[in-house]
Amino acid sequence: MIQIRNYRPTDFSQVEDILKLGGLFYEQIDNARALEKKIEHNPDTIIVAVENERVLGTEVIVPDFFPFIFRLAVHPAFRKKGVGRQLMQRGEEILRSKGYEHVNILVASNDLELQEYYQKQGYEKGNTYTWMYKEFK
Repeated sequence: MIQIRNYRPTDFSQVEDILKLGGLFYEQIDNARALEKKIEHNPDTIIVAVENERVLGTEVIVPDFFPFIFRLAVHPAFRKKGVGRQLMQRGEEILRSKGYEHVNILVASNDLELQEYYQKQGYEKGNTYTWMYKEFK
């Protein structure tokens, strides 16, 4: 049975693998220390789907003035089995419980299959942006 729970630092290697398999891993923001710092401040902002201690999927929740569900990734062997939907539902519940009335997601502009999936989940297309970042040195 799949359990959705808060991320633990011991989950890192499995989460890293899933993010890499999904083409979502960026060392600057997805390293073990960055994830640990995030949960130190907000324990329920990284969640994982687990079955028999194996991490099947992960999701980052960004509760802010513009709340996001970010970095949703499911191991390829467990896609199309409801794992992503369970993570989405739990992420939405967490944001609703914090008083938010909406949620945002980012989807690669060239991933039409994923865009269609989210539209079926009730999400509407917004504007298209290019993601940029800067490292502090």
